[in-house]
Amino acid sequence: MKTLRSFWISGFLIIAAGLSCHAATLSGQVTDEKNSPAVDVQVVVPALQRGAKTDNAGAYKIEGLPAGSYAVEFRRVGYAPETRQADLSKGDVALNIGLSGSPLTLAPITITAAPEAKSSLNTPASVSVVEGRELDKQRGESVISAIQNAPGVNMIGEGPTVVKPVIRGLNSQDIVVVEDGLRVENEQWGNEHAPNIDALGTDRIEVMRGPNSLLYGSDALGGVISISHPDLPNAHLGAGPLSGLFNTEINSNNNSAGENVELSGAEGNWGYRANISQLQAGNFRNPEDGYVTNTGDQQVSGNGAVGVREDWGMLDMDYGHFDKRVELQNPSQPFPAPFDDFEYQTLVHDHGKLHTTIDSGLANWDFTLGYDRDNRKEFDSEFDPNTGFAESPHLNWVESSYTFDAKANLSPMGSFQGTAGISSLRRVDQSLGQVDLTPSYNENGVGEYLVEDLPVGKFDFTAGVRGDQDQYNIQANNDIGIDPDYMLNSPHPVAAQTLNYSAVSASAGGVYHITDPLAVAVNVGRGYRNPDPFELFGYGVHEGSGFFEVGDSNLTPETSFDTDISLRWSSARLKAEVGAFRNYIHNYIYAVQTGQLFDTNNGNFGAACPSGDSCLPVENSTQGNATIKGFDGAVNWATTDWLTLNTVYNMVRGFNDSGDPTDNTNYLPHVPADNVLFGAEVHDKRLGPIYHPYFGVDEKLAAAQDRTNGEPIASGIPTAGYALTDLHIGGEFIVMNNRVTLDVGVNNLLNQGYIDYNSILKEFNIEDPGRNVYVRLSVPFGS
Repeated sequence: MKTLRSFWISGFLIIAAGLSCHAATLSGQVTDEKNSPAVDVQVVVPALQRGAKTDNAGAYKIEGLPAGSYAVEFRRVGYAPETRQADLSKGDVALNIGLSGSPLTLAPITITAAPEAKSSLNTPASVSVVEGRELDKQRGESVISAIQNAPGVNMIGEGPTVVKPVIRGLNSQDIVVVEDGLRVENEQWGNEHAPNIDALGTDRIEVMRGPNSLLYGSDALGGVISISHPDLPNAHLGAGPLSGLFNTEINSNNNSAGENVELSGAEGNWGYRANISQLQAGNFRNPEDGYVTNTGDQQVSGNGAVGVREDWGMLDMDYGHFDKRVELQNPSQPFPAPFDDFEYQTLVHDHGKLHTTIDSGLANWDFTLGYDRDNRKEFDSEFDPNTGFAESPHLNWVESSYTFDAKANLSPMGSFQGTAGISSLRRVDQSLGQVDLTPSYNENGVGEYLVEDLPVGKFDFTAGVRGDQDQYNIQANNDIGIDPDYMLNSPHPVAAQTLNYSAVSASAGGVYHITDPLAVAVNVGRGYRNPDPFELFGYGVHEGSGFFEVGDSNLTPETSFDTDISLRWSSARLKAEVGAFRNYIHNYIYAVQTGQLFDTNNGNFGAACPSGDSCLPVENSTQGNATIKGFDGAVNWATTDWLTLNTVYNMVRGFNDSGDPTDNTNYLPHVPADNVLFGAEVHDKRLGPIYHPYFGVDEKLAAAQDRTNGEPIASGIPTAGYALTDLHIGGEFIVMNNRVTLDVGVNNLLNQGYIDYNSILKEFNIEDPGRNVYVRLSVPFGS
């Protein structure tokens, strides 16, 4: 642990250098677009969870802030949030702003791409934020649906309820999903392992494109998705002792209905919130097959938090529970495929944390104790005739993670403002089903990092370094490979062993503000990922993925070197970001089909399948060097006060550099087809009793994708291009002094039959969902 000791010695020297610091006051006045005082505007410093409201003169004051440079957010109902930067490193600051009334949300706060909240315009990394009314409009049955139109994002899906994210061509273990600041560990491995987080109760989603191992450690090679519940109410910002929210969503395609009820309030320095939600979804349908049986979903979830804010800082705790039963259709062959698969999974996810911040003259300290537990049970088609359910799960994984994170946002030293942190992990993974596809194991890990920000005039520079040490303790298991259900009697034993990994990751980048609205950002980063025991030792039938999986115990860690550059424009009329990226991954881990088939009727392997419709392809874990590069971007243009145009474009290429360069099938799996979205929205501030009414149309075009890896099924199957048309309309209504929102729309208006390249069901020639009419209603109530 020499690295750890050196890190903390350096950290304490840096802290000691910041002894001559002070508290400062942020004050100013806020006006509206008519230059009149803006009353009841929330002025918030997210990095410190401190804020105030403007009075009748539009004035505000926040006292006792530690020295530093902070992003400040101005929020008012009916206006898009606006962000400004306040440099309190040299003393008090007066910050006056005028709310533009722009229909665009400009440079939102990001909590993903930096150690503390800051404006997305000032981060070298490329970030998208979906929140507020935009989240209401985009929200779907899966939490990931809300970001499906973000640049750089694509989906692996089976209908509307199993949706797994892809960021710039990478997925599963190569991206990190974060819930309320803590990593969740339930969307890795198979294609059907989607994040187990409720969609209706979430308040904000961020997508950071590109590696972020610096802050999140192993696995964040492709990017990070941060999903948050609402902040705790604050009485000093106008929250009352009791308020609530009811929101619901209804979808016609799979006859789904979801409801969410939330209660929250604040009294003095205390705040609380709690929600409970449920979703019932039937089978989805498409133009070719009609209803696709065994694709339904039932889920119940809840989340709660309580906390107190004092002059010294904040203490809060939250806990969430998610319970889902999802059906998966992997039908038999040959085509046309009969829908004869009745596999289902039960997913239980518990997630909680105890969090505190302490303001001091030395630093703003942040401590988090976290817990995450995922219990996944996979049931195959064997039913108990008395209950209609399988007697016990074929596979059952239980993964429990315990984390402790500590960081110090250090007081400025001249123009430098830094953050030092340490992250520790204890993970226990157990295989408890009828069959052990992988051995049980536990993991112990620790990571230390230091990040420095240096704003100099028009230039914002950020750089950091992190060291990680991980240890896997693999438990001996002599039953790997034994599966009576499929007549597998030859064991593949795994011996008890300890695997040690260590890595250093780093990033450096900067943003140069060419003019007030125009900036260019450059970022260079090194990330890493350790192979997990599933990839190392897995052996057997994995019905959820539809493969016979074979691991490779000789796999070594992935390391990546990523560069990206983006051009950004942020003004009241135009918001745009277009970028290019290149991500080189050394020892990229992936699965390759061997050409063999496993006959589930007799337990035999062969090049052909004598049983005709009961064989699974065999795929082995392997690795090689890979290059992923491309372009993505989004442009939002408020051409007039009543018309906004938007475009999102994605082009990604993923190459297996270890293959034969003359072979035109050396492409990586799950790299999406080129796609572009064109949208137009007509809106107004008020139309009779309707506030902020809008009507919009989106046209999404996906090109044909024939850049396959040459394998006979799944990622080796090319797909044709398609075009989808969506309509949406909605607005806000004032009911008993509360702002009720209603959104109605049609996805796939023309009921086009199509198959996305990353569809789980494309190997069975099953189309994606057809036309869907949705209704989304949100009703606030109380104080």
